[in-house]
Amino acid sequence: MNDGEKQTVPTEPFALFDCSLARLAIGRSCSNLRDLLDALRNVPDTVLEHHMMRCALDDHFELYEFPNDLARWCWDALGDRGLAEQLGLVDPYQQPMATLRGMLVNLIEDRLWGLERVPWCRPGLELHLASSRMMAFDTGGRLPTLAALAQALPRMSSRSLFYHVHEARRRSGANGASSDDFSAWLEKIGAEPALVARIRAVDFYFLNLNQLRQEFIDAFRLHLTEPQVLLKATA
Repeated sequence: MNDGEKQTVPTEPFALFDCSLARLAIGRSCSNLRDLLDALRNVPDTVLEHHMMRCALDDHFELYEFPNDLARWCWDALGDRGLAEQLGLVDPYQQPMATLRGMLVNLIEDRLWGLERVPWCRPGLELHLASSRMMAFDTGGRLPTLAALAQALPRMSSRSLFYHVHEARRRSGANGASSDDFSAWLEKIGAEPALVARIRAVDFYFLNLNQLRQEFIDAFRLHLTEPQVLLKATA
């Protein structure tokens, strides 16, 4: 090798993971806003994490426009649309858990302060609080190139998307550099910076997993030199 030549270091292929949730009821439920306020002040972080972050994995979540259980419950069970919309705008990935808890408590306190009576839900519509433990596993799938990743996206499981985007943001955010796994790998292999930036800029929390998948497909279709790779995969 000549002195002026660069040594090419092979990049590891993208390792595709999947995940599942083990849910654990904590034996506590909320029937009104005061119950919810007390719970938000006292439940463990894992309960907040489940109802604010991991609820996207629930099968029913495609049916709702709200990104977390608290907003959905306030809309559906309490009929408090204003509070539901406020809770739906709280992004738990943008602040540490202690700050998130304080934001939620402040929203409920402010709402209660302006009410003449505390709204209750009907029997059967209580918010049953739970925590969860995520179990991730390697699928064995390896995607060696950008095109291979693009082609895999349309058929990738929703749980894989959640793990590589939502859970990755939570994992990497703990280290002060929040990023999804896809854009981090694309950056590592020297993909077009505009593609990396677009993937990283997707406002994932406010999308359901099928909407998120489509955002990524659209980004790859725009930046791939051979977009027919994606068109074949989605056919």
